[in-house]
Amino acid sequence: MNDGSLYYLLLLPLAAALLCWVLASVSGWTRLAAEYRLDHPVTGERAWMRTARIGPVNYHSVLSFTCTDEGLQISIAFPFRIGHPPLFIPWDEFDHVVPDNKLFSNRIKASIGRPEIARVVLPAWVRYRMPMSLRGIAEE
Repeated sequence: MNDGSLYYLLLLPLAAALLCWVLASVSGWTRLAAEYRLDHPVTGERAWMRTARIGPVNYHSVLSFTCTDEGLQISIAFPFRIGHPPLFIPWDEFDHVVPDNKLFSNRIKASIGRPEIARVVLPAWVRYRMPMSLRGIAEE
């Protein structure tokens, strides 16, 4: 191994960490974390390796969701966690919930926060576990 290869081995993890941080900033995850950072573990029905969009960033098969009676926990898989602390968003912070049905998918779009902090597109798994009051809005 020559001297230049060692620099690339050091540069690659730094570039990956920078990319994770930039995506967290661009997507709105950083702004969501300022309001909804998870401060205690929650228990509920859980789904791993799901896809969702937060802001303009599509998180493909790297998100975990936990639904409780109080709200929704969102976390990202370990290698991508830089800049992405786990979130817990109470159900009453969801607004403008509408269906986003595309070919073979049954998702929902929603605004988070009042005033709006971020727009999200969440998978059907969340849609069918959210409170009926929000689900009714999304079914219209």
